Amino acid sequence: MMFLVGALVGIALMCIPVIVRARRERAVRLHLVESMNAIGEGRHDVRMYPYRNRGGQGAVFQAFNRMGEHIEQTFAGLSQERDILRHILQNMTTGVIYLRSDGQVQMVNDAAARLFRRPVEQWQDRDHWTVFRNYNLGAAIDHALLFGNDWAEEHVIREGLTVLIRLVPISSSARTQNRNDHAHDVLMLVTDVSEWRRLEHMRSEFVANVSHELKTPIAAIRGFAETLLDEDEGDTEGKEDPGAQMRTKFLRTIYDESLRMGNLVQDLLELSKLEATDGRVDPVSVDLQTVVDRSFERLRHTAANRGVDLRLAAAPRVNVWADPDMLLQVFLNLLSNAIHYSSEGSTVTVSWDVLIDRVKVHVRDNGIGIPKESLGRVFERFYRVHKDRSRASGGTGLGLAIVKHIVAAHGGEVGVESVEGEGSDFWFTLSRLDTNLTGASFRMNERG
Repeated sequence: MMFLVGALVGIALMCIPVIVRARRERAVRLHLVESMNAIGEGRHDVRMYPYRNRGGQGAVFQAFNRMGEHIEQTFAGLSQERDILRHILQNMTTGVIYLRSDGQVQMVNDAAARLFRRPVEQWQDRDHWTVFRNYNLGAAIDHALLFGNDWAEEHVIREGLTVLIRLVPISSSARTQNRNDHAHDVLMLVTDVSEWRRLEHMRSEFVANVSHELKTPIAAIRGFAETLLDEDEGDTEGKEDPGAQMRTKFLRTIYDESLRMGNLVQDLLELSKLEATDGRVDPVSVDLQTVVDRSFERLRHTAANRGVDLRLAAAPRVNVWADPDMLLQVFLNLLSNAIHYSSEGSTVTVSWDVLIDRVKVHVRDNGIGIPKESLGRVFERFYRVHKDRSRASGGTGLGLAIVKHIVAAHGGEVGVESVEGEGSDFWFTLSRLDTNLTGASFRMNERG
């Protein structure tokens, strides 16, 4: 009996430390859970200290405290960055609107609220179609949300206020990992371009007015110079006089320069007219080959004088959607440019490729070509690759700028490919019509 009692007492004494240790570990776990919950609730200054437990859990407490300090520092840095970004956004002159993948407005800055004259309170968590009542803008936002398509376009919000709206899709896959579709958030940037457009309009009007005023004196100079030249040519007695010869030379120079100035004024007026119409054209169905034939007839004499052969490559008959007079001007400018920069005996070829919904037209020459560093600037106004040769040919430096403006007004693209010393390929695209399309083989992978 005494042995049994002693055994039980021994077992009890052995269990006491185990029970105390279990309670202590339970208290540590409870304290750890409470501290982690506190950090999860945003109390990042919570720490665990050894005096709460004297059982040698100091390593756990130290690890927890290091984690808490790191989290606190990280959140402090993020909060500081957030405040800086918020300050920047609220003081930007560009309107910034952030749309969630579900199409609702998540954030808007003060600049956007001022531009659209809508208080910030009327934006938050609202569907974009209840905020923006423009159909084209709403469709563009939907495309950006669903397919991640970039988009940029100018809109007149109200009289006197024109803005450039750009949509920048942002992948939201990190926030929607449980979804099968590829959702996108959208960042909308709204820039006020009213002042730019006003200044551009003023510049265009100024150029047009000055050019119009110059037409009369230039015409008078040309007319008087031509009359005096005719008199000199009819005066057979004074042809051997050195003074008369010098006079004739000066008159010829005045006459030639008046012609060049007249062409320059005419091109300036044409470009100003295109800008004044803001790209508004009246396109119809046009047989492309008919326009090319007309341009060849107009320039055949000029090409023959320079020994250049104009050639139309074998291509399917196709109709394009364009203004016939403007399209003729595009061909005249490109062909004239190719003729003037080609040597005697060379060939200028017109061809086109029929694409799925467009026609890509090429005007190729095997002339002197364009240096690589100049390819990006040839369509700028007054930019001349070969200045001396351009002036000698009577060029104004505006022909390619007019081409670019006309093609852009038709919704097309324009470009050039060239190798110096081997020739150039100027190309542009137009919308294709199915009318009068025979023998075409479509190209799907070509992009102008």
